Amino acid sequence: MITVLAASTQRNVGAVIAALAIGGFLVYWFFNWLQGRGETGAELELASNRKPYMSDDELETKKLDVSLAAGLACLAVIGVALPLYWLGEPGRHEGREELNDTISESRGEELYAANCAQCHGTVDGAGGLVDFVLVDDNGLFVENVQWKAPSLNTLMYRFSKDEVTYVLNFGRQNSPMPAWGAPGGGPLTSQQVEEVIDYITLEQIPLAELRERVEAGLDDTARVLVLRENPDLEGDDAAIDAAVAAMLAEAEVDPTVLGELLFNNEADAGVYGCARCHTAGWSYNATDLAVENPLVAPEVPGGGGFGPSLVGGATLRQFDTAEEQAGFIEVGVIEGQAYGNFGQGDGGGQMPAFGLCVGDRISDERDIIVRNDFCETVLIEGEEDMTPEEFDAAVEAALAEHGGSGTLTTEQIAAIVAYERGL
Repeated sequence: MITVLAASTQRNVGAVIAALAIGGFLVYWFFNWLQGRGETGAELELASNRKPYMSDDELETKKLDVSLAAGLACLAVIGVALPLYWLGEPGRHEGREELNDTISESRGEELYAANCAQCHGTVDGAGGLVDFVLVDDNGLFVENVQWKAPSLNTLMYRFSKDEVTYVLNFGRQNSPMPAWGAPGGGPLTSQQVEEVIDYITLEQIPLAELRERVEAGLDDTARVLVLRENPDLEGDDAAIDAAVAAMLAEAEVDPTVLGELLFNNEADAGVYGCARCHTAGWSYNATDLAVENPLVAPEVPGGGGFGPSLVGGATLRQFDTAEEQAGFIEVGVIEGQAYGNFGQGDGGGQMPAFGLCVGDRISDERDIIVRNDFCETVLIEGEEDMTPEEFDAAVEAALAEHGGSGTLTTEQIAAIVAYERGL
């Protein structure tokens, strides 16, 4: 708002200067017109080239002084007006950008309400449920399910704008998420996709609230796991509460148990966990459905879905050390960069960053540095003069100091790694 007011002030100054210049011209014209009206007589007396003109003394004193004074006044006006206009130019640009952002976000809100809210609910909500039809490999009907559509209130912490654009353009295979952008055959133009992203970015919740939601989801997750492992407890609230409390207490001392809870985190439709992508059927509670419908394959924790399988030692073959695996989970897939023993980023937002608040990734072919209004910013001082090794060490030190600046802390990521490497 301050920027817009500054830009308006500069415009007002320019308008006043322009008004003075136009007014001065009109006054000059008016007096010349009055002088012309007062002249009478024959053509010989009226014609300017027939009249005696000023003497040299008059021309070189009064007339010259007036002309020089007028020229000096014009130069003074120009000398003041041009710097004032130049000084106001950044404010005008910022004001215009702010106005454009406001317009884009307003349009994005309308587009979101018309196209996205029916599945995801409000951006700051907990996600939604979507009717979806499961079919087998031959395209034959298997079951009607309700798919957990993820909350989008922390989306930009994990994905860059380019990655979100890719997902909106081309959708997510084997899920209810269709292609919305024109490149993928959807109904939205590239500008409309950008406007939706601008609105979602505006609605991201603070990092502190994000962390609270991650922690709050562990209780619900423990409840789900307890009932799956002990279905006979159904209906016995006291016994369920006791079992949940025991699991949460065990998670405080055993990183593998904590990792299992984080991996399957139920909060906000699973956006903070791993199972939503790495466990087929997690998004529609396949294990529960399989009891009634044998055609529905039950969930295999980490057995693969949209993301690759993690069972049978897959993570041990991909990453030689737990530290290497944790580093990958922190930053996610980066287009064109290899990871692990046999992995290559494709730029489609396949694996988000859970340890860094991405917002807009800034990569200088060395690593990621994060700057975003809603992120707990990690700034690396003097990064331009650092070697790649020094830069990596600085990022690692900054993450350690902040406990991670993204969706999960470094301790939580380490717990997930411990769980996944045991699958």
